[in-house]
Amino acid sequence: MFASCTDVCPLHSDLIARVQAMVNETPMKDLVQFLTVTTDPKSDTPEIMKGYGEAHGLDPRNWTFLTTREGQAEDATRKLSEQYNVRFDPLERGQQMHGVVTHVIDRGGRFAAKFHGLRFDPLNLVMYVNGLTNSVNRP
Repeated sequence: MFASCTDVCPLHSDLIARVQAMVNETPMKDLVQFLTVTTDPKSDTPEIMKGYGEAHGLDPRNWTFLTTREGQAEDATRKLSEQYNVRFDPLERGQQMHGVVTHVIDRGGRFAAKFHGLRFDPLNLVMYVNGLTNSVNRP
């Protein structure tokens, strides 16, 4: 996502904030970390990302906003996103063409699932994550 998005990023953030609120009402709150990766690190400074999180009800206790640090390549977060087959193509006025995908990464750092779009039931994602956190094969 990127904070200046005027399309689906705010809706996606609101949806995931609902998932986070549900997770944080359970013992999973200490086991689950939410991560947002910006594709516009030049504009999405830590201060901007903090304000974005607050505006969308994202709980910073288990939500991290990933942007680049000073000295890192400007496209570092974009390259990270592309490793998960998420593409963002520049458009006019600072916007980007992109899809909406929520990735689930397990405790071992392995890709576990994708939830596409904005129409999935947040409870389905919470139940999926619950299954991962309660796995008897936890590392």
